[in-house]
Amino acid sequence: MNKKKILVVEDEFIIADVLVNILKTAGYEVCGIADSVKEALEMITEFSPEFVLLDIYLKGKLTGIDLAHRLTEMNIPFIYISANSNQQVLEAAKVTNPYGFVIKPFREKDVLIALDIAVYRYENHLENGTRQNAVLQKKAAEILASKLSWELKILHMGK
Repeated sequence: MNKKKILVVEDEFIIADVLVNILKTAGYEVCGIADSVKEALEMITEFSPEFVLLDIYLKGKLTGIDLAHRLTEMNIPFIYISANSNQQVLEAAKVTNPYGFVIKPFREKDVLIALDIAVYRYENHLENGTRQNAVLQKKAAEILASKLSWELKILHMGK
């Protein structure tokens, strides 16, 4: 299994350092630590991480939930790692469709299992999307190659 390049977004240095050590020991490449959404976005542009571990409360006005919305737009999977698990925060976090949620304080095993599951889910999601895309392309080619009128071709494409 090839290990992913990970960005850690955490404003508490001690926790960020523990996460980096856990990840490196497990064979992951850590491309950096960001303590704010602004810094995280700069590092994403510079290093193109394949996965992000994300705290909810960060330095600055923007939260990890704000960053999560951007990560989704960029198709970068993420896992929340947060001490805050109140219902309101969990509801806001759920809307962003994270690939996992680890509660602080965490054990090394918690982080690695959550990451393994998240990577598996993300890769299967991509594979399924690719498969569905291939099926749709084949069907579209068949419709276009058919002897139907353009009106019927367009109707079949819509279906």
